[in-house]
Amino acid sequence: MVRAVNVLSIRDKFLLIWMCITILSTSVIGGVLVYYEHKNAENYQIDKLNLVVSVISPSLTAAVVFDDAETIEELIFPIVKTEGVVGVAVFDANQELISDVFKEEELRRLSIILPKFESALTLQKNNVGKLVLYTDDSIVENKVIFYQKFLAQVLLWSIIASLLFAWLLSHYITKPLSKLTSIAKSISVQSNYSIRAQKNSSDEIGDLTDCFNLMLETIELRDRKLESKVASRTQDLEVAMKKLHHQAHEDALSGLPNRRSLMVKLDQLITEQQPFCVLFIDLDGFKVINDSFGHYFGDQLLKEVSERLVASVKKDDFVARLGGDEFTIILKDIQTEERINNICHHILHTLSAPFTLKNEQAFVSGSMGITLYPHDSDSVETLVRNADQAMYESKRQGKNCYHYFTKDIQNKLAERKTLVDDLRNALKNQEFYLVYQPVFNLHSGEVLKAEALVRWHHPSKGILYPGDFIEVMEEEGLMDEFGFWIASSATKDATRWRQQYNKKMQVSINVSPSQFAKRNGKLQIWLEQIRNLDTDCSHIIVEITEHSIMENNAYVQSVINDMRSLGIKIAVDDFGMGYSSFSYLQELELDILKIDKSFIDNLTESSNGYALCRAIIRIAHELELVVIAEGIETEKQKNMLIRAGCDFGQGFIFSKALTCNEFEEMYFSTVIA
Repeated sequence: MVRAVNVLSIRDKFLLIWMCITILSTSVIGGVLVYYEHKNAENYQIDKLNLVVSVISPSLTAAVVFDDAETIEELIFPIVKTEGVVGVAVFDANQELISDVFKEEELRRLSIILPKFESALTLQKNNVGKLVLYTDDSIVENKVIFYQKFLAQVLLWSIIASLLFAWLLSHYITKPLSKLTSIAKSISVQSNYSIRAQKNSSDEIGDLTDCFNLMLETIELRDRKLESKVASRTQDLEVAMKKLHHQAHEDALSGLPNRRSLMVKLDQLITEQQPFCVLFIDLDGFKVINDSFGHYFGDQLLKEVSERLVASVKKDDFVARLGGDEFTIILKDIQTEERINNICHHILHTLSAPFTLKNEQAFVSGSMGITLYPHDSDSVETLVRNADQAMYESKRQGKNCYHYFTKDIQNKLAERKTLVDDLRNALKNQEFYLVYQPVFNLHSGEVLKAEALVRWHHPSKGILYPGDFIEVMEEEGLMDEFGFWIASSATKDATRWRQQYNKKMQVSINVSPSQFAKRNGKLQIWLEQIRNLDTDCSHIIVEITEHSIMENNAYVQSVINDMRSLGIKIAVDDFGMGYSSFSYLQELELDILKIDKSFIDNLTESSNGYALCRAIIRIAHELELVVIAEGIETEKQKNMLIRAGCDFGQGFIFSKALTCNEFEEMYFSTVIA
């Protein structure tokens, strides 16, 4: 019921309520009125019968006393015609019927159940009989019917009035509200907030219309602002999307496509099954220029390199910068290897031209790797990796050249990966051990120094020498941990020998350039361990290369100063292999200079090598440096070095490298004895 009412409109609800109230009120009032008139009609009938009885009783009493039936009948016959009286009967004192009259014979048989109005007939207070009037409800019914008709007319007019009221209500209240509802729905469907409702009155409905229109105006204004803001945001978003696309697919520095764009382009070309060639270019010497001139000028050089590369190929070719100083070129429609070679030569020639930075000329070159689709691979990742591997082969062959990817390169890389994995496992499984090569005093023959060297006991390949794995360790970033182990182990042995045998045996420890380059590496931890020994460390010699000194002179000097403060001696290893500059020998506080084996191999009486070697020894002595010659293998070399004034020597002519136990037995047994 409630649900049915809820779906009605306001107009129908008002009409329903009004009609319910009208019907209920009319029914209650009509019921009360009918009841009142019913009682009033009953009293009226009784009064009327009493009047009839009072008029006819004297005559009727006399007729009964004289037993005059004819008179009695004449007297009671008119009474039957009275409204509400259907029959009259007169009885004597013995209750015997004297005479009766009924309107209809049928009523005589029903006289027993008909309502009766009785009146005693008395004469001088003596009962001589009674008068019985049989009545019906015609008077009351007529009254009730009259008022029922009246109430029906009232109810009808009330309903008509309700409908009229409903129409007025609809016209002045619900219809304006319905219009507002219709407008609201239309606005909702069309999203058109410029529509307005028409105001037809100044009452509350009119005020509601004004508020509705004001709300629409506010929403329209807000909608316009929102549309303007959305349009502005959309424009900003489009700009941002273009910027993001640029950042995602283009290199910010050079404006060239980046690695992602390269991958997309390669995938597209492979899908189209178009033969092409990939060139991977890495600049040689860029790091030196970047460090010398600064990053700003390094960036300027990269921009110019980008321009030169783009100008070196056709417009249909694809040039990308992968990052740093690495570039990639995709050459399309390449039919012959000769054509590729010509382009590569042209690119290398273009890159070799000088660059002007800070009004100075700077030079770089390029190492290039080449791979072909579909000859080498049909995978994007594999093609890029192939070109990268071929580029590194160019680096190994001396730089400023190009090299095609071959299966041999792939096999070498596979071998290198196996070696790297083995090295990592070797560090974990402690497969390395130290050997010590004695360093002899060339004049006394005494052994007071030894160089700590490393050997690898490979599980399947046997004993491996540093030349088999040190370079890979440097390139893979393993030297920091490996060098720390060498230095710690050699320091323990040297300290133990000094404490146990009380002999001044100095042990040389090689420190690689990569260990110096790592400012917060394990070299600093090793120095801290040395410092915690709280003892003189003059029995420890650190050997550094010329490359370590020249790479970062200021920082190297600070580390050397830390070492010297602990008593550690400093030696320059492999002198003559690199820069062979005496200037840094003056700048740095060094103790020992080790002449590289390459000088020793060329020693002859008439050679310039001997003169150069003698000059190096003389200058080193002028700088108060001790000179050690490496790789002495013949008596002739030994004698020439003695004549040249060399202080110490090491090599196979004296002794091979010995294990720790062998070294102790050989050079400390006399101390124990």
